[in-house]
Amino acid sequence: MDRKRIVQKRTTLLQKLAYISRPFVVYMVVKTAAMLTLMVLLQALPVSGLAVWVGAHSYPVSAVVNAVASLVGAGFLLNDFLKEATVMGEVDIDAGVLKQLWDFFRNGFFGGKWIAFCAVLGVASAFGLNALLGALMRGVIGVGKYATVKQIQYSVPLGLGLVLYGIVSPFVEEIVFRGILYNRIKRFYGVVKAVFASALLFGAFHGNLPQFVYGTCMGALMAVCYERTGCFYAPLVFHAAANVAVFLATG
Repeated sequence: MDRKRIVQKRTTLLQKLAYISRPFVVYMVVKTAAMLTLMVLLQALPVSGLAVWVGAHSYPVSAVVNAVASLVGAGFLLNDFLKEATVMGEVDIDAGVLKQLWDFFRNGFFGGKWIAFCAVLGVASAFGLNALLGALMRGVIGVGKYATVKQIQYSVPLGLGLVLYGIVSPFVEEIVFRGILYNRIKRFYGVVKAVFASALLFGAFHGNLPQFVYGTCMGALMAVCYERTGCFYAPLVFHAAANVAVFLATG
């Protein structure tokens, strides 16, 4: 009798890396495609003077387009997120993905004192790291690119900025980096390696040296908050509080 060899899935390094990195690659490809599509559609709309207005307001338009494209990219990862971040009993697996996501966030808020602590830690860490990097990064390569990013971020009105950086950005980035990547890395390589690897990926995602250092440090702290509380709201609130505090203080 022929016996087929049973090969366990994702046993080699390449299989593990592919499994871990696939959601991030999907997110970046979809987000980039969405940004390009939105910009083309925006320029093509038959509205008199729109192209001129977009050119004159390129920074805030870029901020909004980036946020919308980020949401589109994250939308392609919701199933992966729910599989990685939920535990038995939190969601109805027979419901649609949006209903599952709603149930996850509706039922997943617990550990109030730890959530408050994570918010305070987020604000304190953000101010501390920004002050330290401001002193250390003067004249360093990559600061010029960060200056452009900063101009884009702070070109939007206050209310819109609070939505973009206090809600959209933390929601999307926590789904990708803590909800999916951190959990997948931890499954194969343990907590310590998952904290540092996911933090490095989060830092590199920002694309310039100051934000790489800042994002890596903050990413590690957010992963620790997530691991210690077991609640996805912990890194989400940490991230949102840090973003809002910095936006209000330096905008």
